[in-house]
Amino acid sequence: MQKRASQVLVGDLLVQSELVSLSQLADAMPVALKTGVPVGRVLIASSFLSEESFRQALGLQSLVRDQLITEEVAIAALKLVATENLNLNAALNKLGIKSEYFNSANRLGELLISAGAIDDKALETGLSVSFTTGLQLARVLALRGFVTERVAFVGLIAQSLLRDHKLTREQAVDCIKDIMSCSESGSKKSIPDDGLISSALTARKIRPIRLGELLLLSGMVSQKALLSALDRGISEEIPLGRMLIRMNLLTDVELNQALILQEMVTNGTIAPQDASQALAKVKATEISLSQALLQTDQQNTVGAEVTFEEFLSACGFLAGAKPAGASDAYGYLKSKRLSEEQCTLALQLQASGKKKEDLETVLKSYNW
Repeated sequence: MQKRASQVLVGDLLVQSELVSLSQLADAMPVALKTGVPVGRVLIASSFLSEESFRQALGLQSLVRDQLITEEVAIAALKLVATENLNLNAALNKLGIKSEYFNSANRLGELLISAGAIDDKALETGLSVSFTTGLQLARVLALRGFVTERVAFVGLIAQSLLRDHKLTREQAVDCIKDIMSCSESGSKKSIPDDGLISSALTARKIRPIRLGELLLLSGMVSQKALLSALDRGISEEIPLGRMLIRMNLLTDVELNQALILQEMVTNGTIAPQDASQALAKVKATEISLSQALLQTDQQNTVGAEVTFEEFLSACGFLAGAKPAGASDAYGYLKSKRLSEEQCTLALQLQASGKKKEDLETVLKSYNW
């Protein structure tokens, strides 16, 4: 069975295209897990891979995840990059694929530019930090202040629905514009501090988690502290975890606990959201990591179904808030008539004040 596009790993592309060997990737993975540095950066630091080749691999991975090309085409393009010293556009053109089309495709940065949320300079800065640190582009743009949490959140949801062909590109851009208009008018923000991260993790239930994401989501470090450590770590070429310890923002024990949970997520032993909950329990109650994991497992066993409150939180609403249509949306989610992303976008548009219609009218406007 073909691997789902959302699960295609850049390491797989690099090995199958023979840009790096399996043994080189195997050597880099433990280092990446221990330091929290993206595996690509480890490969580059070890001189196994050039930075330009890695950027091209990431670009192709994004195109595969956006379902614009197949994994086989991505591998063929990377082989051309390696054997004929071509850049990404030239390799795709040689395979008969017009790469100009991708400049207006459904990648998050392009959606935000089309909506007028960011400019080319902001995107370039965001991509550079994202590439270096491994943090999601949406998170970097929000941390840097280029967009609000709410705009980044809705952009991420709109991109996910676009990938699943549940929105057109024009509809996705319009959704972002609507939320921007709401933000500019001073409407009250409804995205909780960790809403963007938790929703991103919910949308990708089985994927590796970066050290910075895990520390943010669990509340071990603040957004401001993480951004400061990332900036200093990049300039001084020190791994994120070690820089947090140097800045007295994290202890050695806390870092080791976070790295253990990160490795468990990578191995598929625990879901990202469960890892963050366990780490948060350790911080809040000072119990051992094993006890926190046990408590988290017991909670999941007792309440496997998402509660209404959890549903609202995942949709980006603060505790106690109950937007119009939320009960109906929750019912659609439970009956599997709508995905969490569809519910989120519909409720967020209603809350923004740009969609005065009831939930049914909003859903019909997208042919859902």
